[in-house]
Amino acid sequence: LDLKKIKSLINKKIFYPVIVKPNCEGSTIGVNIVNNNDQIKQAIEDAAGYDNKILIEKYINGRELTVSIIGNEPVALPIIEIKPKSGFYDYKSKYVKNMTEYIVPAQLDKEISRHISEVAVKSHRVLECSGISRVDFILDNHNNAYVFELNTMPGMTAISLVPRAAKAAGINFDLLVEIILDLANLKV
Repeated sequence: LDLKKIKSLINKKIFYPVIVKPNCEGSTIGVNIVNNNDQIKQAIEDAAGYDNKILIEKYINGRELTVSIIGNEPVALPIIEIKPKSGFYDYKSKYVKNMTEYIVPAQLDKEISRHISEVAVKSHRVLECSGISRVDFILDNHNNAYVFELNTMPGMTAISLVPRAAKAAGINFDLLVEIILDLANLKV
């Protein structure tokens, strides 16, 4: 690990703030927002505690949105806007009650909503996902949408995002589980 080289690349190519995270983790475990050179070493060490592959990416300020995709002919469920009270959708924001507000469907311009849903479906197809997936976006202050993650094994708890989106589409939890099981049977 060449910390000097990493700092140099960030200062020349990406610029602060950045996100440092392990490549193979979930629920925002090992993820840090880094604002300067003094914070980078600790963030890398934290991420390295979970995976030997670490991602460093530009932090984009904006609205966090997620699109659940379902089906063999994939369709997008209603978009959810995620508004954590802490400002960062971390583990606590995801799993502690009342730490995050979820707006379903997200209040977006019709054209932006259509574009985000199309990109989510295309992402699902390009990466050859099957059954369900969830595509996470940041919508910046200029209404540019950036995919920052595609989750091939999204959560399925009562408070998870896919069941919330399904509910907004008129699909209750039991029916959602049946649909997912049917999709799995078709694939076998």
